[in-house]
Amino acid sequence: MHKRQKKYTIIIIQDERLLRSFKLPLYPLKICASVIMGLVILSFVAFLIYNKISESDNEELVTRIENQNKQAEAQDNGKEISSLAANPSNLSLEDFQSRFDETQKLFRYSFLLKNKDSKNTTASGYIFVILKSEGLAPEQWLSYPHAILVNGIPQNFRDGDPFSITKHKTIAKDISMQYVYDALSIFVFSHDGKIILENKFSVKN
Repeated sequence: MHKRQKKYTIIIIQDERLLRSFKLPLYPLKICASVIMGLVILSFVAFLIYNKISESDNEELVTRIENQNKQAEAQDNGKEISSLAANPSNLSLEDFQSRFDETQKLFRYSFLLKNKDSKNTTASGYIFVILKSEGLAPEQWLSYPHAILVNGIPQNFRDGDPFSITKHKTIAKDISMQYVYDALSIFVFSHDGKIILENKFSVKN
């Protein structure tokens, strides 16, 4: 004996007038309801996944920005303002780093002087480091090694720190200081007194 299938009657009424009525079996209604429910659940799950991915991307972006800010703060003392090669030269100045040791009244700096000559020809000359600040008069600027400055440039190039390199050399010094400085210039003279490099850095504390 077959069980009688249940049916539902749908009646559409407008302004108390019967417009239309029709009967639907229960099984198709269940299928439709299941499909709609499944689509709702899938949409909700997709929404949650999208929000999770967005939050993760936002956190990663915030972390990346914070790390960049920290790196920028850490490297602020070594920020190069300008670089000038006054004469053709195979020398370059790289990896400049600096910091103030206020407890010992010292300014510490280091950089890599590179000779890019393909034939490894020895390069020699003299190096000056000039510390300056907008709030200080030129006579209060600090020159290492000590030198008389004319328009901010050492007058006697032979007073500089001598160097001779074939490939590269790390230059690292500690300078005693009396004032607070916010800018630095590095002059590299050739052995015959020509300025072959002039690099300017911000050394704000």
